[in-house]
Amino acid sequence: MKPLNSNSFLQAWISTVESKKEILQNDWRNAKAFTTLVKGCEDSIMTEVAKQLELKCYAKDYYSIDTILYDDEDLVPGIPEKSFWFRQIKVAFEHENFFGAGLYQEVAHLLLINSDLKVLVTYPSGDETDRMEKLHSIIKGCNQQKVLSDRENFLVILGYETNFQWEAFAYKEDKWNKIM
Repeated sequence: MKPLNSNSFLQAWISTVESKKEILQNDWRNAKAFTTLVKGCEDSIMTEVAKQLELKCYAKDYYSIDTILYDDEDLVPGIPEKSFWFRQIKVAFEHENFFGAGLYQEVAHLLLINSDLKVLVTYPSGDETDRMEKLHSIIKGCNQQKVLSDRENFLVILGYETNFQWEAFAYKEDKWNKIM
């Protein structure tokens, strides 16, 4: 497995979305179709990101986690064939089409998940400094915030339709660390 951190995930994400740019742009405003492209089809963005990170992808809402990236050692040993019971998770991934809806719950949910990396991808319509500060305050108030900060393993990726731009921020105790 390749090293797993915010930067390696972001590189895989950017590489993948750039390779699928035309189809993503065509469905950007169709939330259902766009979500399917991100996590719900055989050659989804998350499937490709997993391949680039030398991981596997499970995108069937495991305990309400949109997508899990894992390797075989993360599965409970001796489970029935075609079963997915995880004892650990490499990446817990949440996708929220609407920046103004559900973000606080998505962040809170990710904080409850024991994973090596927590990733939230969403799409603001403009400058969302206030909401990003609110997301930061949610993380800062949890007992694992120091570890999340030290390891920079809580990643928020913002996608913008205009010019097909992406920004990414890793959680740090004092403020978001812009990594792209």
